[in-house]
Amino acid sequence: MAAARLGDRSLAVRSSGVAEDLPGASYAGQYVTVLGVRGPEELADAVRRCWASAFSPQIAAYRARQGLEGLASLAVLIQHLVRGDAAGVAFTANPVTGERTEVAVSAVRGLGERLVSGQASPDEWLVRGTEATCRSAPEGAIDASQAETIAALARRVEAHFGSPQDIEWAIGDGKLYVLQARPITALPALAPVPVPAEPPPGFWQREASHYPRPLSPMFRVCQAAFNAAMRQMMTEFSLLAEAVEFREIGGWVYQRMVPLGGRDMPAPPAWLMPLVIRLVPPMRTRIQGAVEAVRSDKAGSFIHRWHAEWKPNLVAKIAEFRKADLAGFSDEELDRHLLGVASFVQHSLGVHTRTNAAVLVSLAGIAFACRDLLGWDDRQAFDLFSGLSERSSEPSGRLAQLAQMAGERPTIRRLLERIENTTVERLAEADSDFAKAFAGYQNEFGARALGEIAEPTLAERPILVLALIRDQLARGYDPSADAAASEQRRAAAIKQARMALASRSPADRQRFEQALARGEQAYPLREDNQFYAVSSPLALMRYAVLELGYRLVGRGQIAQRDDVFYLEFDEAREALQDGHDRQPLVTRRKAERAWVEAHPGPASYGRDPGRPPSLAALPAEARLLMEAMLWASQRVFESEHSGHHSPADTTLCGIGASPGVYTGPVRVIMNETEFDKLQPGDVLVCPITSPVWSVLFPSVGALVTDTGGILSHSSIIAREYRVPAIVATGNATRILHDGQRVIVDGNAGSVELAP
Repeated sequence: MAAARLGDRSLAVRSSGVAEDLPGASYAGQYVTVLGVRGPEELADAVRRCWASAFSPQIAAYRARQGLEGLASLAVLIQHLVRGDAAGVAFTANPVTGERTEVAVSAVRGLGERLVSGQASPDEWLVRGTEATCRSAPEGAIDASQAETIAALARRVEAHFGSPQDIEWAIGDGKLYVLQARPITALPALAPVPVPAEPPPGFWQREASHYPRPLSPMFRVCQAAFNAAMRQMMTEFSLLAEAVEFREIGGWVYQRMVPLGGRDMPAPPAWLMPLVIRLVPPMRTRIQGAVEAVRSDKAGSFIHRWHAEWKPNLVAKIAEFRKADLAGFSDEELDRHLLGVASFVQHSLGVHTRTNAAVLVSLAGIAFACRDLLGWDDRQAFDLFSGLSERSSEPSGRLAQLAQMAGERPTIRRLLERIENTTVERLAEADSDFAKAFAGYQNEFGARALGEIAEPTLAERPILVLALIRDQLARGYDPSADAAASEQRRAAAIKQARMALASRSPADRQRFEQALARGEQAYPLREDNQFYAVSSPLALMRYAVLELGYRLVGRGQIAQRDDVFYLEFDEAREALQDGHDRQPLVTRRKAERAWVEAHPGPASYGRDPGRPPSLAALPAEARLLMEAMLWASQRVFESEHSGHHSPADTTLCGIGASPGVYTGPVRVIMNETEFDKLQPGDVLVCPITSPVWSVLFPSVGALVTDTGGILSHSSIIAREYRVPAIVATGNATRILHDGQRVIVDGNAGSVELAP
């Protein structure tokens, strides 16, 4: 047979439709390709599968939508398989905007089938001229030089055919191969689409501490649930505001404290406040509720409910959802599952906001006691809880156990020296015990959203987690040493406080001890609450949405699996039900996203109403509660100071969040897709970190962020790992650059360029 001439090598059996790649009808992802075929029996079976794909229901539906009649004609190609280290596609014109001067390169590790079938989230590069810009890198498959080489080859292919081309490529054995070239069909003549900024009434401030990037349309359903949860919490604690509300304005997220009645007005003078309280019924009602909230110890009751009720229920529900066989669901079952997960996220965010409010009120109590009785600042006060945030350090501690296990096994250690796309499978072959322990870690700590549900979780990026294990081995990270040092710091702070209070009145000493006990209960919940009530539920939603996206790709309704995140929640559900093409909508949303990213919003919209009203006329309990919430808001949502530093500055200032001094090279990481860039000992410079970033901290020498306060997740995690940290620099990610050596002084709150 003719195939015998190809020899005993691994083969690729590929479908090629006669009507494929026509203008307006690409058939992309519609036909079957079979890779890794060996021997005559596998080859015959692969050919049959390719031919059969021409008669599948989705091809019939696709042809009907294109107005084509009859059966599809199909050829089958048999080729040697290039065992690629990386593979992907390149478009010689931007497929989103139609820009002819840009080459868009998508890349994954290993074989390109993971990309074209929608099973992987690729690295995305844009090459203009000879300059390559990485837009995201969840795979870490190629570098800038390789992206430029791929773009140059793609342009040569375009010059040969005389029209914009879509090429498939692979890199293997140090060589770059062209696997296929075809004209780009239905290329949009679409420039970035402007998104109007239409701020609602009121004063809105940019909220970069939790949302440093624009939201995906899919995430809007979660944002709406969070807004509802915040409003519910403000009512339950009877605070003198209706809500803290978050809105997209011009594609960026802004926040506003919504006053009672909803309208921003300048605060009345202090002398007028007693009259306002008497004459405004909603104000009187809220004040009475605030007094009752303090007297009944609502914050304490919520902390108790977290341990006794909320957390156990969340753990059980998360485990139940994770057991779901998403791929085995019918469309109707998947839709019910999606609705169930969305309802669970709404519930979990309600738990999160109530628990978080209780935690922040409790921490304000100890901060106020330390300020009034000892003259301490916030950072000194938080030394009293050093090492208590176990959920911050547990992911890396458990990773350290895997690193120790790997270090004791020469075979595993050798595999980690050169991590490739096949390393996970080779680990299973080499050591089933280690592979089982690694899979257990990924299930427990990897299945958490990194922030936005459009970003891959660590469970989807096993190669990155293996690299973190390798880095821990290289640095000799010892979590027990961190724990012991943190315990010593905490014991020293408590001893210092008690010695200073020894001569004070019994009432003062009692106030401190009660606030300390409450703080010790509350402080660990800041991260524990995030783990179970936010990141884990959001990951469940991501996985369900990905399954929906995979089905839409198979039916030709969207081009890539992750395109589903450019649809809103209800739009994606409708697509699953009606089968209609959603790619034009996805293309427009991508063009809108391109415009938003090129046009960052201003620091604020609307007129600043000024300082909040005087609280002096309030009853003591209501005054304490409001002071606590204002204090907490300032320390979690530190305002962004965009443009605070200029490129000529040799010193950047911020808030010293974790003590210590460190000198090392800068590594700017703008989002979770760039984790692969971090090298052991780097100074991590980023907009902000979420709790899931804690796995990086054993490799980090120091931390510098644009936003965040001393109670932000970034600050808490840095203190747990004894990493010097500066937060709220405003624009360090725009001033500093990779490889630049800096001196980070967490005591002084400064970052200096090293000589």
